[in-house]
Amino acid sequence: MKPFITLALLLCFTFTFAQNDEKSSAIDVNSQNNYEKVHELRLGAFRLLAGGFLDLSYEYINSTASGLGVSLMLNFDDAIETEKFGIIPYYRFYFGDNPEFKGHGFFVEAFTYFYTGDQDEYYFSQQANEVFEDDSFFDVAPGLAVGSKWINSSGFLFQIKLGIGRNLLSNSPDEFVATGDFYVGYRF
Repeated sequence: MKPFITLALLLCFTFTFAQNDEKSSAIDVNSQNNYEKVHELRLGAFRLLAGGFLDLSYEYINSTASGLGVSLMLNFDDAIETEKFGIIPYYRFYFGDNPEFKGHGFFVEAFTYFYTGDQDEYYFSQQANEVFEDDSFFDVAPGLAVGSKWINSSGFLFQIKLGIGRNLLSNSPDEFVATGDFYVGYRF
């Protein structure tokens, strides 16, 4: 009876170690695949749902601690006068520490916002006539943003970002411009 119990225990330990080796090799392969994914597409969800403002972003993760990308902004809501179209190139510094993923966690971003917009002005002339002026403008706003990015093993991600930039050309009616949103996306 003792040899049978010893043999049964030996077989249990062998199968247990074999299963652990299979699981760890599957995790290593999955980690390697996630680590090799360096392209991201994201969509700004909150501003799109709340105000018809499309924010579509692409990012290339070039190292574990940095990434560079570009965002395209399109405004479909005529009630919002400023920021009709914009392009935002950016560079990010990541502070996350996970060997499975690169380019995740808390980040600081330096960006430059190139955008066009409309400024509608209503006023009365000396003859008491209502005058309407539709002025289009172009402005450039360098700035900084902070945020955080979370990603799962299948590549789906979400990100929160908030930033502010200062207009250089003073063509916009505002001195500052804000960027940011709640983003959903996919890394491939």
